[in-house]
Amino acid sequence: MSDQPAFRRVLRIAAGAIVVVVMAATVQDLARDSDPTVEGSSPDLATPSPTAPSQSRDPSAPLLIDLIVSDADVGPTLTVAGMQGGNGLSQPTLDLCNGTYPSEERRTARLQVRAVDNLGDTALSTEAVLYTSGADTANAFTELRRTAENCPSGPVDSPVGLPTVTTRFRPAPDANWPQVPQVERLAFAFDSIDNSGDSTHSVAVYLRRGRALLGVYFSHADAPTAVVDGKTALGDIVNIFAARLAKLPLAAISTTA
Repeated sequence: MSDQPAFRRVLRIAAGAIVVVVMAATVQDLARDSDPTVEGSSPDLATPSPTAPSQSRDPSAPLLIDLIVSDADVGPTLTVAGMQGGNGLSQPTLDLCNGTYPSEERRTARLQVRAVDNLGDTALSTEAVLYTSGADTANAFTELRRTAENCPSGPVDSPVGLPTVTTRFRPAPDANWPQVPQVERLAFAFDSIDNSGDSTHSVAVYLRRGRALLGVYFSHADAPTAVVDGKTALGDIVNIFAARLAKLPLAAISTTA
């Protein structure tokens, strides 16, 4: 009986040590989830693909899930993953040449995902957006054209906190692509050079119908790895998504949100 208090003290000390270990592990897991720079983490693959836009009052917002790329679209070497802020309006839609786009304020719902390989590299990203009216997506296209035409030849700082880049445009990549009826298309091929001199060749394609806009982005266009419904050519992949946009109910994209 005289050893019982000491035994209880040992139990309390051991229990306290377990709690400390569990709390430390929990903090480490939270840090890994919230900080993509933690070694060994894979923010793309660890983020589930969103199923619908969040915090949107737009009654047509659930339709955006039918536009974006899904696991059923891609081959076994790719996985569709969510992006930070990908189902809300906190992140920009238009950032070509780090320009300023007043139409961003007219967005009502947004859903963006990416298809990544086993290393977490993006093969393809799709972004579906609703605006208040069809006039707003038309203005977005006007802003894109104007920004591309007037893009400076040197580095441009981002107005929304993205990295500073130099953008050099190539000829539009869609001269020989077929056109999907009722869908307007705007395609850009360009090189992005960061402050260290590293360059990436990308293709950004914007599709609009009514108040719906759909972006299809290829971040490594020199060596494309995207496979969607068995298609590998950029024009064929884009037209898969253009056809989806063409099938949206007219009432959902023609009315004002």
